[in-house]
Amino acid sequence: MFWIIGGGKMGISHLALITPYLGKSMVVLVEPKRSVRLLLSYFGYRSFSNVQKALRKAGKPKGVIIATPTASHAALIEWAISNNIPFFVEKPLTLDAERSQILCKSAAEKGVPAQVGFVMRYVPSFQKVRSLIADGQLGAVKSYRASMSGNVISKPPKRSSWQGDFVRGGGCLNEYGPHIIDLTRFIFGEIDSVSKAAKGHVHCVDADDWIELEWHHLSGVAGALEIDWCDATKRKSTIQFEIIFDSATVRVDNSALEIISPNGADLNMASRCELDQPSRPPNVGYYLRGEEFSLELEDFLGTCLGTSVHVDSNLPRDVTPKLEDGYAVDRLIDEIARKAGLK
Repeated sequence: MFWIIGGGKMGISHLALITPYLGKSMVVLVEPKRSVRLLLSYFGYRSFSNVQKALRKAGKPKGVIIATPTASHAALIEWAISNNIPFFVEKPLTLDAERSQILCKSAAEKGVPAQVGFVMRYVPSFQKVRSLIADGQLGAVKSYRASMSGNVISKPPKRSSWQGDFVRGGGCLNEYGPHIIDLTRFIFGEIDSVSKAAKGHVHCVDADDWIELEWHHLSGVAGALEIDWCDATKRKSTIQFEIIFDSATVRVDNSALEIISPNGADLNMASRCELDQPSRPPNVGYYLRGEEFSLELEDFLGTCLGTSVHVDSNLPRDVTPKLEDGYAVDRLIDEIARKAGLK
């Protein structure tokens, strides 16, 4: 039995994806809104208003997916750890970096498996550029520019909505920031220091609509990021990198990698053709929103069940985002927020 905690957009998305893997009889939704529970009952799902009632009536689950607003993450993580239940939690981990650190230590001490929803790690083009950096074919990385933009907010949010309140987990930095912050760590390594950070407002008053920042990695690589969640030119979120190597420039986004001006690069024709080819989408057990979401779920299910549920045997290793990654991102969000004047 697996639980989805939270019946909002992300919770329903997780519910729809996990069902083909396990079947409706093995999935429970925990959601306080009666209207959502009633609707899901028409489709054959069991649902409960809180975790205590679900535990009493459905029994202890093999794992839980926490897809509630960020303000409730910490309490639910504490509950999962205290009951020794493996958990997947959507990003960001919590709204308090110090509390995130405590939760990491607690989960490690009790040996409770955990995974954080940094799904961009599973995108083949980003895995490809990570490998390209590791094998050194283009020399060392000097610097990069990265952006994440989308059209999430197109008008001022309601005053009652958490999306427009940074303190409650809203704003571009809290919503978009975790994805690209973790992705830069995944590709280039840990961040050493944030040198600059600025925010801007378009529709939100009590939260940021865009963030610009500069930082350095422990490796010495310099990075500049632009994050914007109210870009009206975008239909869906897009992440882009332009990476300056010793002997080439590489552009990469959610779907493709392109090598620009490879003068001096130690690449033969076969290597160049291989790098220029579009990344092959991995095979997944069920496709709904994108292969990356299926791979993310398959990782978590495999951890909980003690056996791999991947259908593709040719997948990169060391991808799964751990609780420590969630804490590292929360700590960086806190530092960026302070430098940008959000705290």
